[in-house]
Amino acid sequence: MVGDAGTAHARWRQIVEDIGRFDARAGRQVQRALDRHDAPLRVQIAGRGGAVRPALRAAVEAAVAASALVDTVELDSPDRPEPVLDADVVLLVLAARAHPADLAALVRPADPAALVTGDDERLVVVLDRTERLEDAEAAFARAAAHVRRPVLTPGSGPAAVVERLGSARRRRDAVLARDLAGIGAGPRARDVIEAALDDLTGSSR
Repeated sequence: MVGDAGTAHARWRQIVEDIGRFDARAGRQVQRALDRHDAPLRVQIAGRGGAVRPALRAAVEAAVAASALVDTVELDSPDRPEPVLDADVVLLVLAARAHPADLAALVRPADPAALVTGDDERLVVVLDRTERLEDAEAAFARAAAHVRRPVLTPGSGPAAVVERLGSARRRRDAVLARDLAGIGAGPRARDVIEAALDDLTGSSR
């Protein structure tokens, strides 16, 4: 039911109205859960000053089309605070090698709500500006060892971002199902919620 955006929107609007007729409080809770689910997906392209080339951002924007908002954030900037890496997908761009500031962006304990770790499924890492290196292959191997995950070429980054966005959508569906399951409601409103859950999860109870 979440897949077809136009049909799904109309269906959910009807579901919220049905629930609200039986239980106004539950209807409001369902609407808030839907608002969180339907908020635009976000992609952050993060890197130290100059690491993110305009061509890479343009390629990511073209790959995601209108399905996500794309923002470029600069790491290790002396005149601004470190950005919060809290997007649905974070594309970390390393320039020639992994700098300590890049590694610091992967684990930021001071902000656990926005923690990005090497094994975070939101994270894509690319290594750029390897043209002048004598051994680019070795540079990729070193970068992968530093960040403890595969490191891609810039040309492979956009497709990886699209893949991660698919995972992000599935995570949002799972969160929506969890939120709906946890809403307390009267019997008639609960019946509507349970039917919506069946549609959402594709299960039959």
